[in-house]
Amino acid sequence: MGEWGIGKTSMRRLGLLILMAAVGAEARRDEAGCATTQQTAAEVLFLHRQVKRSRARAATATASTNRDIGNVAIIESSGGVVETPNQFNLDGSTLTFAPATSTTYRYALTAGGYDATAAAQGSPVVALGDDDSRLFALPFAFPFFGTVYRALYLNSDGNLTFNAGDNASSGRSVGRMTGGAPRISPLFDDLDPSQPGGGVRYFADASHVVFSWVNVAEYAQTGLGLPQTFQVRLYLDGRIQFSYQGGAPASAVVGIAPGAERGGTALVSFLHDPAVEQGGAVIERFGNSQDIDVISAAQKFYETHEDAYDYLVIYNNLNIWAAPGAVAYESTVRSSGMGYGVPVADHGVEYGSGSRLRSVLNMGTLSNYDKDANALVQARASSQDTPLTVLGHEAGHLFLAFSSVADASNPGAQPMIGFGGAHWSFVFNSEASLDEGEQITDRGAGASPRFVTSAVTQGYSPLDRYLMGLGPASDVPPTFYVKDSGISPIGHPALGKSFNGTPVAVTVDDVAQAMGRRTPDYTVAQHHFRFGFILVVAAGSPDSTLTDSVQKVEGYRQQFPAAYTKFSGNLGAAETTFNKRVRLSLFPAAGVVAGGSTTATLTLDSAPARDMAVQMATANGYAQATAQVMVAAGTKSATFAVTGLKAGVEELTATPADTGYETAFARVQVAAASQLSLRTVSGDNQVPTSEGALAAPVVVSLTDVNGLVYGGARIAASAASGGSVTPAVGTTDGTGQASFQWTPGTGASNSLTLAVEAAPAVTLQLNAGSATPAIGAVVNAASNLPGMAAGSIDTIYGVNLRDAAVALNGVAVKVFYQSDTQLNFYVPAGAALGAGTLTATNAAGVTATARVTVTATDPGIFPGAVIQAGGYLEIYCTGLGPTRASGGLNVTTVTPVVYLGSTPLTPVFSGLAPGFMGLYQVNVLVPAGLTPGSLPVVIASGQTYSNEVRISVFPQ
Repeated sequence: MGEWGIGKTSMRRLGLLILMAAVGAEARRDEAGCATTQQTAAEVLFLHRQVKRSRARAATATASTNRDIGNVAIIESSGGVVETPNQFNLDGSTLTFAPATSTTYRYALTAGGYDATAAAQGSPVVALGDDDSRLFALPFAFPFFGTVYRALYLNSDGNLTFNAGDNASSGRSVGRMTGGAPRISPLFDDLDPSQPGGGVRYFADASHVVFSWVNVAEYAQTGLGLPQTFQVRLYLDGRIQFSYQGGAPASAVVGIAPGAERGGTALVSFLHDPAVEQGGAVIERFGNSQDIDVISAAQKFYETHEDAYDYLVIYNNLNIWAAPGAVAYESTVRSSGMGYGVPVADHGVEYGSGSRLRSVLNMGTLSNYDKDANALVQARASSQDTPLTVLGHEAGHLFLAFSSVADASNPGAQPMIGFGGAHWSFVFNSEASLDEGEQITDRGAGASPRFVTSAVTQGYSPLDRYLMGLGPASDVPPTFYVKDSGISPIGHPALGKSFNGTPVAVTVDDVAQAMGRRTPDYTVAQHHFRFGFILVVAAGSPDSTLTDSVQKVEGYRQQFPAAYTKFSGNLGAAETTFNKRVRLSLFPAAGVVAGGSTTATLTLDSAPARDMAVQMATANGYAQATAQVMVAAGTKSATFAVTGLKAGVEELTATPADTGYETAFARVQVAAASQLSLRTVSGDNQVPTSEGALAAPVVVSLTDVNGLVYGGARIAASAASGGSVTPAVGTTDGTGQASFQWTPGTGASNSLTLAVEAAPAVTLQLNAGSATPAIGAVVNAASNLPGMAAGSIDTIYGVNLRDAAVALNGVAVKVFYQSDTQLNFYVPAGAALGAGTLTATNAAGVTATARVTVTATDPGIFPGAVIQAGGYLEIYCTGLGPTRASGGLNVTTVTPVVYLGSTPLTPVFSGLAPGFMGLYQVNVLVPAGLTPGSLPVVIASGQTYSNEVRISVFPQ
């Protein structure tokens, strides 16, 4: 008899269909979404590169068909601008994912392999509808990304998920694939098994299970969609196989993902890319319909336009949607800020932009929009979107919505985030943000239902403005999200939706603690943005046929600046003309020392035909600039002076006399000494190898908490112990750096002191000599990775550290261990969060300095310090943040999540190990039914994760 009480022969005959539960299908929504997700920028790059690989370009140059009609750029669809980006190429093949370790996989593609017998003998999944799910028990324990499962959900849309079904009708995107439950997707497509002629079948025996979609049609508004035949096979040893036997999906995602964005995402071509070991999602997106290749469109645009725009806005009149079921999306090109959840990146060169472009908005087909810029977009009617609010929504995605506090009961969750991991949650009171937000009214604890959505799609909320760098944290009122509401967080905005639940308070300080400081902050972040509007048309279209389309785009273009100002609460500005570029070397922000001055440069891409005056204005009285700059005819640049009068932020405006040039803006931080810091770039702690100057120059930078550079500052240098330095006074350049050549004295230890002339209190000491202490790295003592949390144990690696005293921001700290190359020390629990200075001073008084950043949490697990005791794991770690007294113990104020493999576990205890400083102990119950063997252990606290420690787990 088999494990389920049925013999093997009966198992094969019956297919062992074990239907445990049915999940009701969600009604298909008419609401079209925004296709922006956390993966959009990578997806756009991947598809563009696939186009380049699959389509040979003509080698001969052709005349550009680019032209402008007013302030709208016309880009024709030829030359790769309109493409079928990645047609399905796996039919007739089998794609195998084989475990390399318990949490990593390799893939291989081979010919044939579809098991027609298993498909024919399998039992039909009865009454499986469009956008539907079923829960199946498995006849064996199946390992997937470090977790062992005994059940899974079959979803009608060509995929399997663990822990939760997925029957949503939203776009089948890479972001949905990677951000939800752990998923296996042979063909994540909009499939409708309820249509006649096909269905889904299930077969199992002792070694594998097979789900087969046989002639299952893609969803169609009318008629019958194209049938697809494929299957997925799961094996006892963890192998996964996808086999295809007919069909070419209009749009589909293929691959595997551990869920919740864990482990990163590899976008690959299964046919072309060599397989490497992958520890996160491994995915290919296919499409059989035409798309706008926004990268090719941008490249074409820059053939005839200057690099003068922060955003490119692309519409088309070819009836090509931005993505299947999506009106529009945003793709981030450049990001350099922090504190709002967007990783630092720069893909500008690939788009054709050398320095400025930050974002591309694919607004899709003009047929989705009314000519009236304030009329409803019918595909977004329930969200009350108009052509202008959709444009504002997508522009906001450069910053929004990727920020969330942690859920105290589930720190790995992001309760403020909803659809695609890039929009506000339906149950978060985002004050009716443009980015899928509602205003939620709390009618009080005695009311039922307690909550109702009272407004949608109003503008950028105060929290939005803070995250965008437009407004201060002090302007953000307290808000909340609703827990245990029973409402999907990924729903699109809707008015009048009522529900119950528990409100959880959120403040801007909570967000800043979870995400980090918003850098640069609103005082110096960019507030003025330029938008370039593009219309993609069919190749060969004469201008006479484009009148209606151009007038539509022109109407949006003309009205958007006023709308953007309104959306941003008068804190932001948009400029939408094709005026020629004016570049300020101070853009978007730079610094000058109070009482000091710097030389700035104004540069044009197009030289004026005659001498042109540019008026320089400062509005706030903190700085003074040369009143008028003359750019000589035929030249492209001129310099001017900026002097810091008193501490504060100045807005500098450069207005050319020729109105065909743009007005340029820059923010100037006039800094007092307390705002500045000198930092070592290179050349500290050198050991002289001969008499004379050190081999490498000493290079330092003058900067502030926002990372601004301070050019033109005079730095005085003084060498001790008979040494010398050249120059005696150096001046920082346009990058805020100054360089010195130092010749140390003959003593064993030597020091060089640098001071800012206009702010003598701003100093930096550098050292040289064989006995000089040096700090090479500061790391978490457990994980050995860079990072420092208040209340943690950290390690300094360097040289000449024995007997050195350690101080953080001038306050001595306790040292646990010392050697010549290593110091272990305790970071005080009350240490100020943010940037700080760590020093190690030897007995001779010589000090080594390192810049550090103190965070609330920085979890790290000590290697070998995970112990299985009975049915529990005891994990010894550091960096879990603040604690509070409870029952004679100090427990963490934020409960971490322990991942055993990919299984999240809630600790039964998390706090300081009794009698220790900085050493934390976390106890978790080992789940029943685990397969014995080696599993990784990771701790997550808030938005930060520890190192991985592998342990051997034994069943109880």
